[in-house]
Amino acid sequence: MKNIDPKWWVLIAIGTGTLMSSLDGSVVNIILPVLRETFNSDVSTVEWVVTVYLVVLSGLLLTFGRLGDLRGHKTVYMWGFSIFILSSIICGAAWSPVVLIVFRGIQAIGGAMLSSNSPAIITGNVPAEERGRAFGLVSTMTYLGLTIGPSLGGWLAHTVGWRAVFYINVPIGLT
Repeated sequence: MKNIDPKWWVLIAIGTGTLMSSLDGSVVNIILPVLRETFNSDVSTVEWVVTVYLVVLSGLLLTFGRLGDLRGHKTVYMWGFSIFILSSIICGAAWSPVVLIVFRGIQAIGGAMLSSNSPAIITGNVPAEERGRAFGLVSTMTYLGLTIGPSLGGWLAHTVGWRAVFYINVPIGLT
């Protein structure tokens, strides 16, 4: 463990954040019918659980990228990680659709902080001749999260319950 090049630890941290963020972008879609039934809500309300995440995340990417330029990419990234994990816990404990929607928005803030600062962290920690491979690995984590999200979400909702879809971020984020 002592002889592992620090760039690999950076890639593991960035890959983990990327996996969490992309997984959460796709995992919730499959449980919308369960949320509608659980909260005895209409489709247009529970659809906001997905929509708020995508709108907030995409709307804040540039803002948090710039904040990383000003305050340090690692600092913003670590705050994003913390916000993402804490809001995931609250999403899993949500007692109403409004609470879930609000904390999905907060979770997206953390996701935007992760996503917007990852490229700069990689650029600053991986030698130029290895950056293509590093970005390829991080892209793989993105598409892995998007690909396994619906299946994992369906399986978790069926075997453990819908709340596990959000709690899954905690062990991933703490690794």
